[in-house]
Amino acid sequence: MPDTTKIQPFDMKNIPLVLDVLVPLWSPPVGDADFKRFNVEYIMRNNIFENEYNYQLVDDSGTILSAAFFARKGDVNRAAEWFAKNSERFPDNLKIASDMSRTYIEILDKRTFSIMNNDDIKLSLFVSRKRGCGSALLNAVCEQLRTQGWKNLYLWTDCDCNWHWYETHGYSLVRKDLYEPFSDEHEEYWTYVFKKQI
Repeated sequence: MPDTTKIQPFDMKNIPLVLDVLVPLWSPPVGDADFKRFNVEYIMRNNIFENEYNYQLVDDSGTILSAAFFARKGDVNRAAEWFAKNSERFPDNLKIASDMSRTYIEILDKRTFSIMNNDDIKLSLFVSRKRGCGSALLNAVCEQLRTQGWKNLYLWTDCDCNWHWYETHGYSLVRKDLYEPFSDEHEEYWTYVFKKQI
């Protein structure tokens, strides 16, 4: 990691900058630009848990380069509260997409947590705004986690993401499942749970 960067607790004020990366990747097929950004923020907030394991990598000017969010068994997030306050401006037919996203995340989180031991931790989300900075942050944080006694890093992903990256970076595939609500007769939608010793 360059000497000009440093790791800090994630600043929630940087959510819009992270969303700039995520919106083109995660936007639902319905709604206008405002709803798409809202829905992606809801997905992101479902991956930020109430704990001290949310990080950002910043450069010497304080600009965020990447972010990583982790969760322990039993951790919770406040995405539902945020959704209740911010979703009123959208019609119910659009909010169905948000409900589908939340249900999907909850199912995969529950599946992953059920495999983990109490000394394991889950990577919920990591995002890079500059090439290579996501990996740099993840590697540095994993070193910290190892010194704190965490044993294994778990994560889940799906066929819409670059899941092969994990296979080439020392992660073992623990579970592969078909997610039927997102599958159809033309294409199957697969989810993956990976594990790596910290």
